[in-house]
Amino acid sequence: MPRDDSLTPRDLVEKLDVLVVACDKCGRSGRYRVLRLAEQIGRDGKLTDWLYDLTKDCPRRQSPGLSDPCGARCPDLPKVL
Repeated sequence: MPRDDSLTPRDLVEKLDVLVVACDKCGRSGRYRVLRLAEQIGRDGKLTDWLYDLTKDCPRRQSPGLSDPCGARCPDLPKVL
């Protein structure tokens, strides 16, 4: 699978133990162990695809035309990359 400059668990190993996902708009949050995530989606799995799948049940994503869409993000990524 082409990488397309997407981040992967491989990029985070030895930089983060836990990847935090948070949405300031709906209050959703979670913590995901990077090594477990690498097992789940593969060391070269795209984090953008994983985050999309993770938030597919978000009501803000399910409402077409919503002016304030889902804001799920990984706030720790800029600190380590």
